[in-house]
Amino acid sequence: MAAVDYRFARRSAVLGKSVYDHADGVITLSVGSAFPPILPDLSSEAAQSAQQYVTEVMQYGPILGLLDLREVIAAHVANEGVKCSPDEIIISNGAKHATDLVCRVFTDPGDKIIVTAPTYMTTLQCLRSHDLQFVAMPQDECGMRTDVLEHRLKTMRQNAEPLPKLLFDVPDFHNPTGITMSLARRKDLLRLADEFGFVIIEDDPYRQIRFEGEAIPSIKSLDEAGNVIAVGTVSKILAPGLRIGWAIAPSEIVRRMALQKSDGGSCPFTQRIVANVFRSNKLREHIDLVTTTMREHRDAMISALAEYLPEAKVRRPEGGYFLWAELPAGVSGDAVAAEAVEHGVEVGSGRLCFPLEDPGNFLRFSYSYVDPVTIREGIRRLGVAYKQVVAAS
Repeated sequence: MAAVDYRFARRSAVLGKSVYDHADGVITLSVGSAFPPILPDLSSEAAQSAQQYVTEVMQYGPILGLLDLREVIAAHVANEGVKCSPDEIIISNGAKHATDLVCRVFTDPGDKIIVTAPTYMTTLQCLRSHDLQFVAMPQDECGMRTDVLEHRLKTMRQNAEPLPKLLFDVPDFHNPTGITMSLARRKDLLRLADEFGFVIIEDDPYRQIRFEGEAIPSIKSLDEAGNVIAVGTVSKILAPGLRIGWAIAPSEIVRRMALQKSDGGSCPFTQRIVANVFRSNKLREHIDLVTTTMREHRDAMISALAEYLPEAKVRRPEGGYFLWAELPAGVSGDAVAAEAVEHGVEVGSGRLCFPLEDPGNFLRFSYSYVDPVTIREGIRRLGVAYKQVVAAS
């Protein structure tokens, strides 16, 4: 067949490797997937959904999502201090779908969005597909540097530059750094959102997977002006394959998000399954199991890194799925990640997480997918790969 000169859009002109592609036959320490041995048995909920709710689950679903699911989510987040009605909730195909819908509602190509540097890499892909300009903010142990952000916003205003429309962040057990934003910084963000007119997308998939320490109120629970869109998902607390997420926002925003859907509505079958789980004790029990398991995995990875890659600086997260490692200056994260695959282990290069300039010497790990013994072996292999890269440089 003769080659066709397709006229691709800019967003798809470059055909690269997806972050969801993984090398065959390697230990995978790069993906935040669920740990297979603890995936929940939802067969009874699925059977009940198919039998008792057949006329509901085998049709197109309501564009906002099943009312019953939105009601149980409203009750669920009320335990975290978030007050909302079902009309202020929209069901999505995972959390990133909700973020994409927010971008469709608020942004045009060239608009600005505030993000941390680094930030969640697949959300960066989503934001880039909307041709947004990044306002990249540094972090410290308390989260996004709101003092730096305030100075930057004031400078933009003084120079009559267009101000950002959105801010995206993961305040609890940040992906990839593991940082949890302090209460003072959360309050600062709300003040700045009100003063400078941007909307905060609070992505919080890991909030309930806390290993130690005290929970800090979510930004949404502190919001009195309607400037926060809370994005949630069952991907980390139940099962990612269900593809059920949600956004909580004022009803005016939620309705506009619904009209941007192109999928006929999220799957009512999996929505009904999730609603049934929420109404039982199974969700709380499963979150407890995930938390206990991920704590063991985190500890195994930190211990292995201390033994096999002591040159890396690693922050110990109080929850979540991810570790962030800083290599010595001049050591390429790209080179170490590439060499690691040759030694049978896959880790993430930090480059994928930076919206603009990449410092070059970071690695991103997930400890969620494989058991502690395999984690240890993977880090041992990584240590060998690291030594080869350093020796060759």
